[in-house]
Amino acid sequence: MADKPEAKWEPGTLDNTRRNIGPIDQDEAKKMMQKLGGEVFAEKSAPIDYSAFPKAKEYSKRVVGKSASSVASQNARQTSIPAGGKIGFAVKEKKVRLGGSLPELTSRERQLMDRIMMSDDYKIKPNYGLFNFVRRFKKNGNELVRKNFIEYNLQKHIEHLQEFITTVKSIIQISPDTYKSKILTASEDRFRFLKTVGSWTMKDIKARYFDLQDVQDECTVAMMIPFVKTIYRDLIKIYYLGETKISGYFKDIYSDLAKYPKFDLKKAQMLSKTGITEWFYVYSQVIKGLYPLLMRMSSTKFDYFQDFFLVQTSNILSFLELTKFDLLLPNKKGAKKAVEEEKKEEQKTEEKKEENTKQEEKKSDLVEAGLKLLDNLFPEAGFLKLETMPDMFPYFQPMYQFRDGYNMLSPDNPLQVTVTLLKIIEDLFQGCRNIIFTEENEDDGTGTQSEKLSVVLSEWSLYREVLFEKYYCDQLKNFVNSEYSQGDFKSTLFGKKLITTMLWQTKYNFLPYFEFEQLLLEKPKNDSQYRPLCIRLSFLLKFFTALSKNIDAAKGQGMALGIQNPWDKYHFDIPNVMSRRMDVLLGAKRMTDSAATNANLIKYSLLIISVLDWWVNNPSSPAYSSDSTHIYRINPADGAPAFSVPERDDQNKLFADRVKQNIEKQKANAGK
Repeated sequence: MADKPEAKWEPGTLDNTRRNIGPIDQDEAKKMMQKLGGEVFAEKSAPIDYSAFPKAKEYSKRVVGKSASSVASQNARQTSIPAGGKIGFAVKEKKVRLGGSLPELTSRERQLMDRIMMSDDYKIKPNYGLFNFVRRFKKNGNELVRKNFIEYNLQKHIEHLQEFITTVKSIIQISPDTYKSKILTASEDRFRFLKTVGSWTMKDIKARYFDLQDVQDECTVAMMIPFVKTIYRDLIKIYYLGETKISGYFKDIYSDLAKYPKFDLKKAQMLSKTGITEWFYVYSQVIKGLYPLLMRMSSTKFDYFQDFFLVQTSNILSFLELTKFDLLLPNKKGAKKAVEEEKKEEQKTEEKKEENTKQEEKKSDLVEAGLKLLDNLFPEAGFLKLETMPDMFPYFQPMYQFRDGYNMLSPDNPLQVTVTLLKIIEDLFQGCRNIIFTEENEDDGTGTQSEKLSVVLSEWSLYREVLFEKYYCDQLKNFVNSEYSQGDFKSTLFGKKLITTMLWQTKYNFLPYFEFEQLLLEKPKNDSQYRPLCIRLSFLLKFFTALSKNIDAAKGQGMALGIQNPWDKYHFDIPNVMSRRMDVLLGAKRMTDSAATNANLIKYSLLIISVLDWWVNNPSSPAYSSDSTHIYRINPADGAPAFSVPERDDQNKLFADRVKQNIEKQKANAGK
């Protein structure tokens, strides 16, 4: 039998802790216990005051006092006690009936909403392809919801939302008392966010989900009204704070807590990372993933996700039985701070522009060598004639299998070359990760070290995977699909907004000197959480240039300054396009006299980094001479969007032929 826990806590401590945590169900309690850990202690017995006992015979009544709520939900709980209810006792709820009425739609709006609910992005309704017309012959056939969506997707959404709420409550729970008082009283956005989310529970959401699971027959959209309404009544309150803003709050909260002495920073860091991860899921999969259902239930007009919550705000709030005063909106002070930061960023960009102009001539030889190397690695891809904006898609798509979006880029769009070079360098960095660097920083001349190589290597793929494939390509695919189906979509307000967003994303995230004519006066905020690519490239160019010079100074022996194993054979954990071609050029299979060393991997990386740096950071590069209106691929026959062109299948043959030519040239030169 287990030992009885030591009675360590003063009387009332556990009760106070429960009140601080606030409303919580059994699953949340288990998860918080796993996150917070610690030992189990009992509470000391309170002394008994016998004089307080009644002298006359009467029944003692338990006085049910008004319990304090958690720091996060103190105000919310004061207004949530049902009439006649008692705190501390569960009030019997009325059975919520499934269903409700849906707004009447025109045939066009119904078709648009059905199409998005059946699409691969949402998979809410079953898609029978050519046989979708049979739905009309079934009872409620047009409004049926996929059973797998109910049983799997919604279950997964609930689990992640539970984790998100539990993480926020755990952050509040471990916070020092002075910080808890800030959460309760301060008006900064991050504190209002914590206070709001900390007051949420999963009880009602789970109850509505269990109602859906109990449905014997097939589930319809109308039956999901109580569930969708319940889940969005919470999420809509924080939606307008912004996707990236909320991620920033978790970082700011961690920075706040780090200032407290003897605070468990490791636990706070773990909770902060979990909060960011779960918020990204909640935003992209729950808020966005269920939006077609909310749109069908609250609106008579189809809108894309980017516009829906802005255009249909009034209808959404009416459906959810909320008012604008229930929403959390960013403080104006925060907006002023963002403007100041943006001005500072623009100033840095201008300084960077001046610096690049001075270094233009110094880089030309290195860039030229890099372009020749790329032409040897990828013959006839077009690297020696980038000024003509060659189409990279037919050559590189079979080799790299880029996701949808890359295929839609116009050859005149400078992002096509940018993304191709990003991927090639990404391949090289897979091998660089196995090099033992003895230095990771390059002094920026001010005595501070602003970048770290390990961080750059770990985040490099995010420029392609997140900033391009996720953010840019989502906009591009929406635009191209709409333009293809409607024909004049680019002339609509939403079409112009998508174009404007893509142009600004190009400037913000990839090409700082990119110029274009604005179709709208609205200028989106640069809310990227990653360092600008132009700054990262400058750091890499300086760092790899210094390494290359140190390697040359070592003259093939021993360590070189900044790298411990320059003469070891380079190693790629998983062979890729670049590693295979380098193996051929550098004789990796030769037992002796092989040039496939870390030193040459550094030099190859330097040459190709110099090309991308020139492409991005030099205002005179061909990237800035193309027509900014040529964003997507066009079919020359009818001017409509084109989704692809035939791919090449001769890349390996071209490379083999080029290797033979180079060998023959070397032999001829040796003969002379």
